[in-house]
Formats: sequence, C-alpha cells, structure tokens
Amino acid sequence: MSLELIYFKACPFAQRTLIALGQLEVEFTKTLINPNDKPSWIMEETPSGQIPLLKIDDESVLFDSSVICEYLNDTNKGKLLPGSDLARAQMRGLVEFAGECQVNFAGLIVAGDEVTFNKMRDGLLKKLTWLERQMDKNIPLFAASELTMIDVAFAPLFLRIKHLQNVVSIFTAEGLPMISRWSESLLAEKAVVDSVEGDFSMIFKNVVNSRGKGGFVHSQMNR
Repeated sequence: MSLELIYFKACPFAQRTLIALGQLEVEFTKTLINPNDKPSWIMEETPSGQIPLLKIDDESVLFDSSVICEYLNDTNKGKLLPGSDLARAQMRGLVEFAGECQVNFAGLIVAGDEVTFNKMRDGLLKKLTWLERQMDKNIPLFAASELTMIDVAFAPLFLRIKHLQNVVSIFTAEGLPMISRWSESLLAEKAVVDSVEGDFSMIFKNVVNSRGKGGFVHSQMNR
C-alpha cells in the first residue's frame, strides 16, 4: 500500500498526521502545496477544500486529520487509541476538544486589538484549565507513558502556544503546572520533533504576518 500526504507546512492539522505517521513508523511520500494557490483538483477530493489529504494507492483519498489518524492507527496495528471501548470514545471526544482549542488559538492570531485578544485568550484558558483537571500527575503524557491520539491532537497546539509565548503570555507553569509539564514532555517526543520541517519560529512568524497582519499579536511581534 502506498500513501501520499498532501499538506502545507504551517497547518496544525497536517502536523497531527505527520506525528501519527512518525509514531507508527509508516512509510509515505509528501506533497507540499501552497495554501494560497491550491490546485483545482483539491476541491474534487474534499467538499471543504481543506487539507491535509491522504491519498491511498493513487486511488482513494481521505480528508480530515482525525479520520486520517484513525485510519493510520487501524491499518498499522497502532496503539494510539488504547484501552476499552469507553476509553477510546473518551479519547475521541478529547481529540474533538483539541480542535476547539485550536480554533481559539487561531482567534488569538487574528485578534485586531488587545481587548479582543484577551477575550480569546480567556476562552482558551478556560478550556485548558478544564483539561488540567482531567490530568493525572503521575503520567508524563496525557493518558499513558507513550503517545496516544490525545497527544497527537494537542502537540501542534502546544508548539504554537510555545512560540506565541515568546511574544505575549498565554499561561504560566504556576497557573497550569500539569499542562506545562505535559507540553514540555510532548514537544520533546521524537515523533513530534520530527514532524516540524524547517525553522518553525520563522514559519510561525510568517503565519502571524499573513493572517494576523495589523492585529494585536502582529503588533507585539514587530515592535
């Protein structure tokens, strides 16, 4: 079976799939595209026109990173979704929750002023505070000592928060100690490190300059 991942570097959802591919040690090829100049055939493969896409044997195409990651896990005897039926269902719920947190983070980047930024940050902090209460202080990652689908889903968010914190504070280790520990452990995992291509600080800056131009984060970054 041949696999081709179609994506662009700055996409957090594409990074999810790269982490899953790396953790499961799956062979695949990469096709990078320009998100501002998508090939016309993208709309033929996915109703939303969003990527990443996973092409299988040059015939079938999967869209939506959560679906792609579950497919990879299922077809490679993976352990990204361990436990009972209930535990796996709970993990899937947290994967969806990670997507909601990512939407909050995107709102930070495009916030036009400090008031809007603070409102979006409060929304993200409320979610992360809830997540903190679900964690076990005796486990290095979220649910186990090895990566699970929850870690795969949250790693791209934590990477972007880390870089944003160089510009403006989002949360502190004192305020969210277990989230902070989890983020640090997660970003050191080989599959996560290897999912980053090039200088991510520059990639992140380019995203802010493009999507958040004229906004609060952009103004703080370029002071």
